[in-house]
Amino acid sequence: MKNGLYVVRVTGLDGVEWPPNGVVVLRDGVMVGGGTFVYYQGTYASRDGIFKGELVVNPHTPPPPNHLFYNAVDVGMGIAGTYSGNRAELTGTALVGKRSLAVRLTFEKLADV
Repeated sequence: MKNGLYVVRVTGLDGVEWPPNGVVVLRDGVMVGGGTFVYYQGTYASRDGIFKGELVVNPHTPPPPNHLFYNAVDVGMGIAGTYSGNRAELTGTALVGKRSLAVRLTFEKLADV
């Protein structure tokens, strides 16, 4: 994947509502970004159409009090999938306490950085 600013679209795969969409900057193996309630940082590798990464998600704004994901801190997530051109289709697993949550993510490039 090329360095750039990407919009992130998130869909929960196991009935858990995920945070609204956000943005992520990919630059030389480092990713940082966030959305309405959370920020995330991590690392990634991409080669020959395969993308793999890991990140830690934390809240930056008080979340809705009844949401499992929003009330968690230091949520580790592994993501993997494929990319082509300016778009990546990924799946991920987040570890929230003792619970494992599945998610689908789409990265779509907005600008070079």
